[in-house]
Amino acid sequence: MDFRTVADTVAEEIASGRLRPGERLPPQRKFARRHAIADSTAARVYQELARRGLTAGHVGRGTFVTERPGAPGPAPALSEPSAGRIDLELNHPVVPEQAALLAAGLEHVIDPDRLESALRPT
Repeated sequence: MDFRTVADTVAEEIASGRLRPGERLPPQRKFARRHAIADSTAARVYQELARRGLTAGHVGRGTFVTERPGAPGPAPALSEPSAGRIDLELNHPVVPEQAALLAAGLEHVIDPDRLESALRPT
């Protein structure tokens, strides 16, 4: 099972009130067994919930649902595929030598002249 799917399920439990602010989530291993997922997947679920601001981990105490009164719903994971087109039209250099700096880092991958033209504003 994908970690995002499990994270979405937990996020729904938080949004619906089945998991309340301040409530402690089980240790990751117990969570993994309960959801029939690998320990590493459970770790990613907990990381994703924290990234969304839905939980906070406290060393030695555990992971707790955060207080979020009136907060909007959880944001999707950054790595989730999107059917929408990504608009890079406003993606232009912030420093004059940005093309050369990027080209040096990518010299084995791309031609600097092509990179220069790609970074120019339209």
